[in-house]
Amino acid sequence: MKSKNFFVVFVVVLALAVLSCGAWAVQEPEYAEGEAIVVIRGASPLICGVRSLTEENMRSTAASAATRSGGSVIQLFSPVEETPSAATEARSARAAAGGRLTVAHLRAAEGESTEEFVARLKKDPDVVSAMPNYIVRCQAAKIPNDPLWPRQWGPAAIKAPEVWRHGTGTAETVVAVIDSGVIYDHPDLKDNMFVFSKELADKMCAESGGIISGDFAGSHGAWYHSKIHYGYDSKSDPYQAVPIGPAPTIDGKISDIDSGVLETMSRIGDVTGHGTHVAGIIGAVGNNGTGVSGLNWKVRILPVNVFSYNIMYRTQVETSDIIRGIDFILAAKRAGANIRAVNMSLGMWASPLEMEGSAYDLKIKEMSDADILVCIAAGNDREDIDAPKNVSFKGMRPYPACFKYDNTLTVGALKEENGGLLPDTSYTNYSTSGKWVDIFAPGTGVLSTCRTTELLSEVFDASGYLSTFGTSMAAPHVAGAAALLFSFDQSKSAGEVKKMLLDGADGKTAKEGYSAYGALDLNGAWEKGFGGTPVTPVSPDVDTSGDILSVLAELPADISQLTEIFSEDQLVGTEEGLYLDFDIVGRAVSGLGGREIEDISLFPVFRLSDGAMTDGRLCAAAFELDGTDFREGGSREDIAVCKIKPDGTMLEYQWAAGENEYVNGRYTILDEAGNIFHGRFDGVKKYTVVLFIADNGDFDLDNRAGVIVDPTAIATFKKYEKENSGGGCSAAGVGVSLLAALIFAIPAVLRRKG
Repeated sequence: MKSKNFFVVFVVVLALAVLSCGAWAVQEPEYAEGEAIVVIRGASPLICGVRSLTEENMRSTAASAATRSGGSVIQLFSPVEETPSAATEARSARAAAGGRLTVAHLRAAEGESTEEFVARLKKDPDVVSAMPNYIVRCQAAKIPNDPLWPRQWGPAAIKAPEVWRHGTGTAETVVAVIDSGVIYDHPDLKDNMFVFSKELADKMCAESGGIISGDFAGSHGAWYHSKIHYGYDSKSDPYQAVPIGPAPTIDGKISDIDSGVLETMSRIGDVTGHGTHVAGIIGAVGNNGTGVSGLNWKVRILPVNVFSYNIMYRTQVETSDIIRGIDFILAAKRAGANIRAVNMSLGMWASPLEMEGSAYDLKIKEMSDADILVCIAAGNDREDIDAPKNVSFKGMRPYPACFKYDNTLTVGALKEENGGLLPDTSYTNYSTSGKWVDIFAPGTGVLSTCRTTELLSEVFDASGYLSTFGTSMAAPHVAGAAALLFSFDQSKSAGEVKKMLLDGADGKTAKEGYSAYGALDLNGAWEKGFGGTPVTPVSPDVDTSGDILSVLAELPADISQLTEIFSEDQLVGTEEGLYLDFDIVGRAVSGLGGREIEDISLFPVFRLSDGAMTDGRLCAAAFELDGTDFREGGSREDIAVCKIKPDGTMLEYQWAAGENEYVNGRYTILDEAGNIFHGRFDGVKKYTVVLFIADNGDFDLDNRAGVIVDPTAIATFKKYEKENSGGGCSAAGVGVSLLAALIFAIPAVLRRKG
């Protein structure tokens, strides 16, 4: 099963004008003020026994509706058929006689708002539907408006924009960053910083058994560091925990780090800029017109600074302070902070004999056991962890990278080169066996937030943004990806999200000889976790007395089998089958007008082949789906079954209520007992969709007799609250014959079924 997020613009086609876009993104609805597109019921004169609408009759009908609502007619569109099965209960009786509906573009009276005008129209019993004249602007993808976005190659490389079409994060998800701190009032980070409430802070301290102490209410996190003494008897004295913020940060001086003045130390924010860079990758505010965009446009960053000052090496981190920081994270988690991931872009080489079973080891395990996904940098020593060449590292491994638990992930670094991705072996550690490094992510030339002045390192720039490299930058790509996945479903465990990330990875990049799974693919991870349930071809089981041939569908796995119909760039190969490119599907379903699409289930391209098939022979193909593939509690009128063509157009299958309607281009649904489905879909039940396709007919993409090829998608419409007698307009009933003027963008989930 595979799935991919997709933002769909669906269109009720304009007369003489068609909007066609390759992909779209959600926007706030905009519309022509004081205007409405209206579908109106009116008397239809009988011509040769058939109800018809002349232009004069339509204009009269539109003028009457406009007058009743105090408006005027701007223009008319082609009339549409009113299909009783698509009508609301309130108007079914009036539609029973059949007829055609007037479609008009109306203007409100001077001074009346669009909302008032539409509301007034909907009260008219002859108005079937009334909607604003929406305006849509096309975009190439779901991308932020941050000015430095074009210089950020990492999010695009891991396919974050595809997932952003689903959502861009939530403030409910907390990511802890064990690092050098964070400039918490950075303009691109301040709105995504975690803040301890007094209740949470007090509970955390009270329930820690005295381990956590301090006044953390209003702060963003904690700084655990030690005062370093030098000489023959060198030692360190741990400072008490320093709350990070909330007072505005200061540039600070080196002497402030060991000043012992709590108020001063709490305002330094970040002693090197490294942690701020990491935080920006995870969660710089996106689409705010400022700087860069994090993988989560909304998230909460909880900084845990563990850096101390060493006069010889400028910065150092003591294991004791890391352990104190971990205790702080665990206490906050137990007290109720929704910490889903931790980033650790730090490390050292040490003997496994010392590390395994150590307090450091057990604390990493404790975070893993607390359902926290721990993302760890592999290190920048360009060593194969399985067999390091540097004699200094013989018999050693990098830690915490080599602490391996259920919910830990070790991350190597990728570079972008000649349009592709490669491990940056000029510095990244890796693992030829795949035992120690799980996955690779962008790490070279990564642009993110930083300090604006120097303090203890070179991770600063007056602009507040800097490009740098390292597995330190790769790990937060994974932590940020995890946070984004958690945002879609907080009930997911750390283990489930880890599995999504690993199973969705690109195994063609940075796997063989480098890692266990390859390169981070955020969209692949999303597909693994949120892609619905498999579709299973089954033998059609329908009662027929006619010449209908039942054929078990095949799911081709090799693109070469379909190259006469599709070009290679139109198909996406997966373990489950071959799927049409999502941009093609998006253009195709734009032909479904009148209702917002909530979900699109895309079948693998299937093939029917049987020796008894002849030109024009009607065939039946069937597929078993879970009830979850339809909207729970919805009816068949809440779905549309479509045949997608590679040119981005589609044909809609029409409902067949019985054997006498089993003809080309029809479909039916059977319940578990094999009866034609009526009523409401139940998420725990199975349903069989049966498609009727004539060999070499218009629903068959293959131009040869004896073979039928068909990619199918099921669109599920959003649920509407029942309106007044004006009702709504069903895409399934109106279809593409409605030549009205409504165009608007909506978010929809596009799933590959397989």
